[in-house]
Amino acid sequence: MISLQEIQNIYQGYFDAVQKAEQNRKITDGMFGFGKKPADDPCHTEFLETLRSILTSETHEKPDSKHIQEILSYIYVSPAEHPEPQSAYWMLIAVHGLTNGLIPLLSKDDAAALLETYSKTYRRWERLPVQKNIIRLLKSQAE
Repeated sequence: MISLQEIQNIYQGYFDAVQKAEQNRKITDGMFGFGKKPADDPCHTEFLETLRSILTSETHEKPDSKHIQEILSYIYVSPAEHPEPQSAYWMLIAVHGLTNGLIPLLSKDDAAALLETYSKTYRRWERLPVQKNIIRLLKSQAE
């Protein structure tokens, strides 16, 4: 079972890698479709794959609801707390889709608490399909 601290360390490593990619870019990178953009850096894929592996193993271990709520809360709030750089922001939202398998392991109360936080954090008219799906799954689990 992975701890919240381990998840936070993975995120911090990702933030550090994104910052490094941003600092190493040339001013002309990405202009007119030429050069490497920070969004093309392999750190994004590495983050996605690392998180996918960990969350999949968490799903199979079936930890208690409070533990899951703690991890999901961190994952769900991270984009709102780190809106820049944009290349990281969009990945932080995209990885919400990796949490679908953990939501059914939440208790009704924990799902309801996450639903409330998630709904307040992401305004309805700005939600992407992955976020709408998280809302739907949390509502279903909270009922």
